[in-house]
Amino acid sequence: MYQKLILATAVLVVFGVIGCSSLREGKDVPHYDQELIYEQPYDYTFLRTLEALNTVTGWTVEETDARKGLIVIRNTQYGNLFDKDKWVARFTVRSLARRKTSVALEPDSQSLEQGGTLLKRIDDVMKATANLRGEKQAQFVSS
Repeated sequence: MYQKLILATAVLVVFGVIGCSSLREGKDVPHYDQELIYEQPYDYTFLRTLEALNTVTGWTVEETDARKGLIVIRNTQYGNLFDKDKWVARFTVRSLARRKTSVALEPDSQSLEQGGTLLKRIDDVMKATANLRGEKQAQFVSS
């Protein structure tokens, strides 16, 4: 009886050691904590940010709140339940001054793999509309 128990425990320990040693090191998670700053009024920046995020392939706008400056988008191309942390991106638009605003990913969403792509899309749309209107470009500020 004890020999079977010892043998079973030894087998579990061996499988545990083999399993743990076969794990790969986790890849470095990107961290997109930069804040896009624009010389634009709040409503204009919120509208253009919403427009930019609404046109990103594979993402759909889930929630907006202009008073809070919140835009939530959901990924429609996820693989399984283990990708749950990649399903949602939350953006905040803040007024810094009368004609100065910022756009950033919320801290919970800053480690999304596509966070840089989403921020670049917002910046591209803002630059395109600024070029049409002959206005200043955005500043990238890391927080």
